[in-house]
Amino acid sequence: MPEGESAKVDYQLSYRSALSGYEAYKEQSVQPWKAANDKVGEIGGWRTYAKEIRQTAPTTGQDQPAQGHDAHHGGKQ
Repeated sequence: MPEGESAKVDYQLSYRSALSGYEAYKEQSVQPWKAANDKVGEIGGWRTYAKEIRQTAPTTGQDQPAQGHDAHHGGKQ
């Protein structure tokens, strides 16, 4: 290649909008709060939800669950 000339580079540019997967709000059916509370009680209450989160939480290198926000506030781990 002669001095002062540069190689032609052919870049393939593409664009994908961050909003391409956006779904508009859809009205959802709502059950009475009493029925929802009863269902949560049947499932096992808030502790069951907390356990599910704990089981799917990322782990540290020592196979210990990563400490959540409450850990540095004296919460139980």
